[in-house]
Amino acid sequence: MLERHPMHTGTLLAHAVCWSHMVLSTGCVYAGVAANGIPLNGESFPGVSQRAVSTAVRRSHSAAQAVPAPSAEMPVAGSAQQRELADPTLASTAAKREQLRYLVRCALPEQSTVYADYAGERFMFQGSMGLAPRWLDAALTPREERWVSACLLAHVNYFGKHVLVSMRATPPPVPTLEASNDEQQTFSIFEGGFFGNLFLPEPVAYTCRGARTPVQASDPILQDRVCTRETGETTANGTLVTVCHFLFTGRCEDPTSFTVDGAYYSEVIFIYLKPSQ
Repeated sequence: MLERHPMHTGTLLAHAVCWSHMVLSTGCVYAGVAANGIPLNGESFPGVSQRAVSTAVRRSHSAAQAVPAPSAEMPVAGSAQQRELADPTLASTAAKREQLRYLVRCALPEQSTVYADYAGERFMFQGSMGLAPRWLDAALTPREERWVSACLLAHVNYFGKHVLVSMRATPPPVPTLEASNDEQQTFSIFEGGFFGNLFLPEPVAYTCRGARTPVQASDPILQDRVCTRETGETTANGTLVTVCHFLFTGRCEDPTSFTVDGAYYSEVIFIYLKPSQ
């Protein structure tokens, strides 16, 4: 899947423990980088949680002539769902709306839209990736937590630049993470992989670096995407830290890079870049 990513690391992401208490709720505690809070888009993410979305999102209508909310794993094919935020203040500022935009984009499929009516305006948040399609009706599973987390982390751009990237997974859990042959040839520079779980009481964010030829390593495009670049700093247990405050696990080609503290992460999103030269 090709996407442009304007998210950058400017301030702090809301402590992800809040995400596991009340769906699309507020009142979260914010964590600094020492607690592995992940800065995205220059602002803090609002708390979003595990409790069934129906507790915070009211069903408004279905564009497919009032198709009932599905109880199956995936939404009804061809149907369009719209849900209203029960708490419209979650979209009360431009920063909050930007945060919700990325969260909904990662979690929900393109048929799903979340909206909020605030101060006389309606704000729409469109799904895209579909990594947690049941989230409108059920709590996230641990696997969905990790996929949505990987998607959010892959969107981070330290400089806030819009960089067109190819997002992939092996194997792809959804069609949006499967690249065509043409896309694979066009986007040939392997930036790295992104994974973790931002929904844990102590959220974790990891990255591995992809192999590159000397020519690829000198390509200017890598100056615009630096979240896999080590800073030389380490955590208390000696883990390397990257520019974006992610924990560096090694080379993506090394299978051991995806096992951290005894936990294996199969939910990894890999980013490939288009050479600028």
